[in-house]
Formats: sequence, structure tokens, C-alpha cells
Amino acid sequence: MFFLEFNNKYKIVHLTNELGNYYYGGVGTYINEIYRYRRGDMGFIYVDFDSDTDYRSEEFLEKKDIAVVTSNEIHKLQNIKCDILVVHFYELWFCLTPEIIKDKKIVYVIHSVPTPEPAPGPDPFIGNEEVRNRFFYLCDVADILICVSFAEKRKLEKIYPQFADKIKVVHNGMSFNENVAKNIKYENGRKNFGYIGRLDYRKGVLECIKAIERTEGELYLACPDNDHTYFKMIKNYIDGARLWDRIHFLGWCAGDRKEEFFMFVDALIIPSLYEPFGYTALEAMNFSVPVISSDNGGLSEILEGYKYTYNPYIDEDLYKCICEFQTDETEEVAKQVDILEKNKTGFTAKDMCDNYYRIWKIMLNEQNI
Repeated sequence: MFFLEFNNKYKIVHLTNELGNYYYGGVGTYINEIYRYRRGDMGFIYVDFDSDTDYRSEEFLEKKDIAVVTSNEIHKLQNIKCDILVVHFYELWFCLTPEIIKDKKIVYVIHSVPTPEPAPGPDPFIGNEEVRNRFFYLCDVADILICVSFAEKRKLEKIYPQFADKIKVVHNGMSFNENVAKNIKYENGRKNFGYIGRLDYRKGVLECIKAIERTEGELYLACPDNDHTYFKMIKNYIDGARLWDRIHFLGWCAGDRKEEFFMFVDALIIPSLYEPFGYTALEAMNFSVPVISSDNGGLSEILEGYKYTYNPYIDEDLYKCICEFQTDETEEVAKQVDILEKNKTGFTAKDMCDNYYRIWKIMLNEQNI
């Protein structure tokens, strides 16, 4: 366990497995925004599941208010002093022992209710007792449950109606760079489509490839090979359909590469079967890039009033949406981009953090925090 100016005198401490440059996706983006807008009463504990990892302090943002602990050092969390402990992942359940949480109020931020898609029937966890038990434990011991969208709140209430009274919604947010160049390539051509995110069947990547196959477009995939079985399925389909010259794998894109990606594509496709929130939509909106997106989950809240959305469970709906985007007049596409520009103002990181501090004030019975 080591400390980066972690003074152990915080009112709120976040317990997370994603922070700084050690992150995997939306949760990491969220945590880094919370860190960016933290106040002097907030600390962060990064939990490393792999005790053999060599960490570099420069990978942890400002190198301040951060403690790093390995999974075999969890007992040391008994010495952490705070009023509110905020946990961000159900796999961190083992950190919340009675000794650690005995004098603290607990908040569980549910970035995603851990069920498969499509939504199953009577058994939402389809027999996965380990996931069910860990998730329930955190929901049960928490004083407050925070969902990142109203869609997630409804999903959670359906599974555990007994927890309805302690569920709150705080939409995620991000810092928008208003100085970045705006991508208006849709004025000249609409054939280069992008996907960015994990390689996961729930993300609908294969369905996206099948839709692109029927158009004159090309697809650029900015994703890691994190699911070898699914990646092999995709590659086999590309081989069988002879799409080698139209489907391009770029690998994981971050930093400057991510900016180059968004400045290159004519539109971002978000083909997820379901998204608890949908950070990738906000990232595209930062560059004024049109999105072609499924309308399930939190995405429908981000894209309210926007035209180029579809139902991922209706055959050909994605294909029809792509075609509509390709054939609409430039003025119509510009109108839809204006809607995105307006919508993004409701999802800023500062507003998100201010909303959290209102909750902390209520929990601590304080007027000023």
C-alpha cells in the first residue's frame, strides 16, 4: 500500500478499481471526472486486483489524495478514516467488511446493474450466484444507491423493489473541451463510420458489421481484443462475407489517437443492446460528430429529441437508420447535430459533481461542505 499525498482526513473516500491511466472505459472516465472536480474533503483509494503490478505514480493524474492498495492488503482499509465510503464496482464487495464499514456511511454507485442482455426473465442473473450475492450484498449494506440513469433505476427497482427508497439518480457527466476542432465531415460524405469501446456481444459490434455490409460505407473499429471468442466470431464473419477492405481494426484509441479517430469518422455508431449511461455519445458530441445510436437504457436520456436512433432488437432498424443518415439533406443532419450540442449541456462533469455534493451534504447534515 502506498500513498500519493493521501492525508486520511477526508469526509468522502471513493473506492475504485479504475483511476488515472489505469482504466477500462466509462467508469474510468467517470472516476477521473470526479477526481478532477474533487474538493479538499475527498480522497480516492485505487484497489489493485493483481498484486504483482508495478505502478508508476505519474499515471495517477495529479498524484494527490490517492492511496493504492492491493487485494491482499484490504485489511489495512480498517485504518482509513472518513464519514462516507463510496464504492464503484460490485467486485469490490470484499473490501466492505464489518470492521471497515462499521463507523461509515456507505454509498454504492451502480454504473451498471450486472445482468446480461437481452434482459432475462424471472432470473435476472441467469443462475450466476456469485454475481447475484456480491451485488446484493453491496445493495444491502449501502445507505444510498446511486444509478447513472433513470433507465438503470427502473431496472434495479424491478429486481430489488425493497431498495427503492434508497435509490437516487445522478447522471454521469464529462468535461467538454470547447476549443477542440468540430468535425463537420457529414457535409461532404457519409461513408466512414466509427465504433469505439469494448469488444463485447452486448455492444452489438457484429450486428453493426452486418448493417454496414449492406451499405456503401466502411467501419473503423477502435476497440481492444478483450473477448477472444467474440473477436474470432467477428473475424470469421468478415472472412466469409469478404469484407476485409471495408472493416478496419484500429486497436484501442486513447489520448491523441482518440481525437484523431473522432475527427476522421463521418458518424459514430453506438450499436449497444443496452447502455446504462453512454459516455461514448458524449465523447462524440464533444467533437460535433453525429451519432447513430440504439435507444436503450441511458442513451435515450442523452439523445432525447434526436433523430438517428433505433431499436437494437428490431431487425434492419440499424440498417435503415444508417441509410436515413446517408440520404438526409445536409441541413437536416446539421439540425440534428444542433440537438446534440444542446443536449450535452445537461451532462457536464461540474454539474454531476455538484449533484453528488448535494447528496453528501444531506448525508452529513451539513450546510456547507
